[in-house]
Amino acid sequence: MKNKFMIGLLLSTVLMGCGKFLDVKPKGVVIPEKMSDYEGLLNSREMTGTFPVNMLRFTDDFYDGTFGDLTQTPDANGYYWRPELTVDEKKEPDVWGPLYNRIYNANVIINGVLKTTDAPEADKKRVYGEALVHRAVYYLDLLTVFAKAYNPATAATDPGMPMPVNTDVTGKAPARSSIKETLESMITDLKAAVEVLPLTNINRTRITKHVAYGVLSRVYLYMADYARAEEYTDLALQAPHSLLDYNNYADTYEVPVYDLSPEVLWYRMGVNADGPDNMLYSDDLKTYYTSDDIRLEFLTVTSNSGMQRIGFMVFYNFGITFPELYLTKAELLARKGKTNDAMALVNMIRSKRFKAANSGQSASTPEEALQKVLAERRREMAYSGMRWFDMKRLDQEGRMPELKRINKETGKVEATLAPHSPNYTFEIPVRVLKFNPGMAKNHP
Repeated sequence: MKNKFMIGLLLSTVLMGCGKFLDVKPKGVVIPEKMSDYEGLLNSREMTGTFPVNMLRFTDDFYDGTFGDLTQTPDANGYYWRPELTVDEKKEPDVWGPLYNRIYNANVIINGVLKTTDAPEADKKRVYGEALVHRAVYYLDLLTVFAKAYNPATAATDPGMPMPVNTDVTGKAPARSSIKETLESMITDLKAAVEVLPLTNINRTRITKHVAYGVLSRVYLYMADYARAEEYTDLALQAPHSLLDYNNYADTYEVPVYDLSPEVLWYRMGVNADGPDNMLYSDDLKTYYTSDDIRLEFLTVTSNSGMQRIGFMVFYNFGITFPELYLTKAELLARKGKTNDAMALVNMIRSKRFKAANSGQSASTPEEALQKVLAERRREMAYSGMRWFDMKRLDQEGRMPELKRINKETGKVEATLAPHSPNYTFEIPVRVLKFNPGMAKNHP
């Protein structure tokens, strides 16, 4: 029997102070009470499809010639780096809404599953740990969109995210924690999850101990805490895996789907199963590829509009892959001055992505190695959901050039994102601010 859970509640709805509804069990809705209910919630589309695909449009990977600089949709506002993503206060706030929806779902599990009486304690803790990891992932996404980039000198005072911990939507909305507090809470949850998560799970959409390590690797990389990032990257890489050699497949339809791929640690789909279908590669991104790169053949198609993204069997993954972890490891090695070790990992990946036998690269200095690692990271992880994360952290150290949105038909520069621009941070949604006028804004 298919259960419909009481899910889909947005923090923006919470902030409106809508009427009480938790004191009754709505007709036709199953409020989680048994272990099977919580397992069902983790298996539902609400918890497997969680990545807000509009985040791909913020990046320098993406080009669109159809918006027009007067368009005010969330997609266009993100593409042009305008402060407000969703200007219509009556609509669900883009990115914010879906992610706080999932945070609510995670809190349902966190607050309830340990109270069940129909399952072994280890199983209850496992599901509890999975929800902790989900919640941390969503906060990391929210930080990259609605908070300044992490700066250790100001993180204790820079506004982070509101962090609701319960499911009472009639209560007062929490204030924004600091970026430091947000990250510390995420790290605490992730480390607690590691203690109770299994080494394997029923499929790749579910969370394991190694997935939690992978998320910790990302969090510490975002914070430029490279020693801890390396520690957790190494732990994540201990999971059984192998890398696909694209030379062994005739075309994209032979490549294993993500849930069966040995190079996928965690399979995360987009909200509503959306993906970058037919999104155009920017001219800048196209310069990173050569004709012997099999990723062009397997993951793109060229039409009259330009080079467009496609996926393996039309599906897309926004989770964690082992190529990502190896490239993170390579970056950390380059930053430590281990040039040859960093390039060995880059070349391991390139050997499985290029037709040419001489796909290897070399570097003579740590800085040259770092640049080549970051270039390979951009090639391998294009449209994976990580580019805005990378842009935000790399801008902190002066590695992002000025970006421009240029209309190819008119030559007009329609928008500019300068280094260290405040527009790397989007404003708290107008719908949220309307009902919380005292909430700290990003663009006073």
